[in-house]
Amino acid sequence: MSAAPPAAGPPPPPSPQPPPSPQPHDYPAHWEADVILSDGGTAHIRPIRPADGELLRPFWSRLSTRTIYFRYFNVRRGLSDADIARTTNVDQRVRGALVALIGGELVGLAHWERGQSPDAGPTPEAEVAFLVEDAQQGRGIGSVLLEHLAAAAAERGVRRFDADVLSENQQMIRVFLDAGYTVSRAWESGAAHLSFDIAPTTRSVDVMRAREHRAEAASVHRLLHPRAVAVIGAGRDRESLGNIVLRNLLAGGFDGPVYPVNPVAAATGGAVASVRAYASVEDTPPPVDLAVLCVPPGEIPGVVASCGRHGVRGLVVMTDQRDDEADARLASDARARGMRVVGPASLGLQNVAAGLNASLVNQLPAPGRIGCYSQSGPLGGALLEAAAARGLGFSVFVSAGDRADVSGNDLLQFWKADTSTGVALMHLETFGNPRKFARLARWLGRDTPVVVVLSERTPLDEALLRQAGVIGVDRVSQGLDVALLLATCPLPAGNRVAVVGDSRALVRFTARAADAAGLAVEEVLLPAGSSTEAFRAALVSAASRADALITVAVRLPTSLPGPNSGPNPDPNPDPAPAALGAAAAARAVSVPVLATVRGSRVPPELSGLPVYFTPEAAVGALRGAVAYADWRALPAGTIPTTPVRRDEARRLTDGVTGRLTAGAASELLDCYGIDVVPSQVVRNADEAVEAAELFGWPVALKARASRYRHRPELGGQRLDLADPAVLRTAWRSLVERVGPDGPIVVQRMVPTGVAVVLGAEENPRFGPLVSFGLAGAATELLGDRVHHILPLADADAARLVRSVKAAPLLFGYRGAAPVDVAALEDLLLRLARLVDETGAVRRLALEPVIVSADGVSVLSAEIVLAPPIPRADAGPRRFWRAGSQGAPAGATAGATALVAEADTQPGSAQRVPTVHNRLP
Repeated sequence: MSAAPPAAGPPPPPSPQPPPSPQPHDYPAHWEADVILSDGGTAHIRPIRPADGELLRPFWSRLSTRTIYFRYFNVRRGLSDADIARTTNVDQRVRGALVALIGGELVGLAHWERGQSPDAGPTPEAEVAFLVEDAQQGRGIGSVLLEHLAAAAAERGVRRFDADVLSENQQMIRVFLDAGYTVSRAWESGAAHLSFDIAPTTRSVDVMRAREHRAEAASVHRLLHPRAVAVIGAGRDRESLGNIVLRNLLAGGFDGPVYPVNPVAAATGGAVASVRAYASVEDTPPPVDLAVLCVPPGEIPGVVASCGRHGVRGLVVMTDQRDDEADARLASDARARGMRVVGPASLGLQNVAAGLNASLVNQLPAPGRIGCYSQSGPLGGALLEAAAARGLGFSVFVSAGDRADVSGNDLLQFWKADTSTGVALMHLETFGNPRKFARLARWLGRDTPVVVVLSERTPLDEALLRQAGVIGVDRVSQGLDVALLLATCPLPAGNRVAVVGDSRALVRFTARAADAAGLAVEEVLLPAGSSTEAFRAALVSAASRADALITVAVRLPTSLPGPNSGPNPDPNPDPAPAALGAAAAARAVSVPVLATVRGSRVPPELSGLPVYFTPEAAVGALRGAVAYADWRALPAGTIPTTPVRRDEARRLTDGVTGRLTAGAASELLDCYGIDVVPSQVVRNADEAVEAAELFGWPVALKARASRYRHRPELGGQRLDLADPAVLRTAWRSLVERVGPDGPIVVQRMVPTGVAVVLGAEENPRFGPLVSFGLAGAATELLGDRVHHILPLADADAARLVRSVKAAPLLFGYRGAAPVDVAALEDLLLRLARLVDETGAVRRLALEPVIVSADGVSVLSAEIVLAPPIPRADAGPRRFWRAGSQGAPAGATAGATALVAEADTQPGSAQRVPTVHNRLP
């Protein structure tokens, strides 16, 4: 950070003897985190330990007098043993502290200390102070320590931070003010007293994510713009990985120095590829920003340590360790030394504008505006080869390999800030951190289209791509098709397309493909052998009626009858008139112009236009572009701020696991303004009449046995019972149907309408999500259910309701009265907030919900609670891996009688394969 170390008020004089060690406590390991700093470097944050005294003394020796004065309000010459003991021996409850480390050295310290109330114990307020080494100031260490200290202290019951800062220390004051909290300030005796609640606010989250974006973008920028590169393991064998990478770097035109590291060659004063060899990366002239590792797995830890000592900023690891634990150690060791890692098993990276080809691909792509990321090395190579064959230009290419560190999410952050990239093309095997991917792709997609090649997509994968505005395709060729169109043409304003050509069969074939893709098609058939001007005029005319044009620049083979047949047919029919006409029209119109040609060669006349070798490829690309343009035209929406009783809801869910009783479920839903129509279990007709009198007539009788629930066609309901006599008759009929021992409930009748089902769950991969569909066995069998990964904005709720196939039933299908869709959308928004904000709902179902012209009526609610699962895209900035953030101890304690039974519900949205999931 640019601030000098923060300062709480001067501490009391230290005791002459070290204070006694605190009572033993559990070390909060889940507070440990690797973080990215504002300049793209990395650091490790963890709770302080008693043994950290060995790090504190050298840390203190590197502090300036000014820094010490700002922290302690006076100048102190050194730390006594008592100071060391008091600083390092904390219980992380009343007194807590975090440290930031880079390369094993302590570079930052933050701590809190709570007051003590004689009656109530520790107060919810805590004094805080920060100390950052002078040489590390300006890197955002203080800001990220504040984020983590607030999260840790909040877990221990702290609700408010107080700090006293010298008025001269404007940098530290800005750290607090810029963090996004609501800070109160008071000035006294040359110091500012700052106080603020540490619960996350909308602004503090926005600030954190803006800092996250800048830091992650900077870390990728450092990888792609090194001042010098070392290839470690650069052998003399031309077939070895290191030799290939070295020669590619030399041939690519990179302006900086390239150093081969080969101890054997260096021992004799030799060279590799005519470049002087070095025995170790530490022998190369600094600075070396990027190191490419092509060494055996057993040598990697030592090489990483050498790179860290030499100030290397990033690593590209070509070696395939084939060991998940070794990959995790590699990433952790590198980040602890301030470096990020691409790989292992990476194909490498390329920056075309910089001439940087630190990859196994022997040439750079042509310059262009497509940024490419590939998780798979082999598929990344195939993608580059296919792009080169089609003349596609790239800005950057990154192959993540086993993705121990740098991921697709990092590239999304980089592309948001990269003006040279106009289309993001990604090949993914998994999303890693799906919630963060959806957030970043949606943010980037408002300006830059994102195309993702992801085969075997699950329904939730599809939902994530759709709501983030991502164009999802199955094959690399399809991804290139769409990227080509988006990189060369304006977005289509609608779904109207005109197909223009002089071959009846090919025009009709292309038009049918477009129609099948959901496009509105117009066929424009020209006379066979039409001239360039005829094609140009037809295309320009059609552009006034269409949002995109496809020209069929194909002439029939000579073996087929037509104008080119005869005794001396032309062996190579010339597509030039159609091609020249298309090129001329593209310069005159403002809609996309696509061309289809025969064979695998792009006619030179069509240079600069998106050219496809099959009509289906052109149509598929256009369909993707239309879908993206439609999504981008939609409003982003806002998260509603309707008043709710959040604290009460958290109290009701705290420590409770399992399925809630009906009463407990209704109480929880009521905190978010969701009313469940009351019902009562009855044992005989007399009790049924009493319940009806209580609720008001008319009523319904419903069998509660699992066989009859949500299956009205099985005869387990009796509806519209208007008086006691009718009710008693219905009771006898229902008992005969379901048997005397089956539970039966009475419930007030609600206005008639359309029955729908709302659901929610905490998915282990995607986090919290909601689902929507119409009720009934038919829609269930047809799979007419849609999902949305939270958060849910008002515009999202509107799209969700309208995206099921049976949605017309809500809007007056075949003369029926429309229902109150606005009330349905409001219910979805309230449900989404409940699930997102409590964090304890494992599964929730509102079934059925009757949507009438007068509103919504929730007839039944089932809620299953479980200990909160740490969410990958929540809390302070950190690298995240599934299972790395444990829930606080005691999260499952205190389960109460609200639990009715264990959850055994099958068939939720979690029908997704178990996928190996490395760091996002």
